[in-house]
Amino acid sequence: MPNRQPALQQLILVCPILPGRVEAWRRYIQEMVEERGEVYARSRAHLNICAERIWIHETADAAIAILVIETDQPNQVLYLMKTSEWPFDSWFRQEIMVHPGVDAGTSIDKHLPELVFEWQAA
Repeated sequence: MPNRQPALQQLILVCPILPGRVEAWRRYIQEMVEERGEVYARSRAHLNICAERIWIHETADAAIAILVIETDQPNQVLYLMKTSEWPFDSWFRQEIMVHPGVDAGTSIDKHLPELVFEWQAA
């Protein structure tokens, strides 16, 4: 019998970016990739995150960050993102969640988008 991997699920977090903070966000992402890449990878393994993507979407009135996280344990990831005391995780929580006005310690799971429609080919 083949060893089956648990199915991956996507967590989608939508975070408002405060006015005037888009470039700070871009610099933060650059720092995360260029200067903290190794500890970032260890953090994601610890959190059981298999993949992560971040988009910034700007309109004339506002900007938002869209984080897509792939994992086989979404509830555990949300809990660990709120509670992990690893230095990188604390830094990530402060920079990614607090800058845009989302307090990851109390409300990260309250900012999950509502799925209102899904279609899949048969």
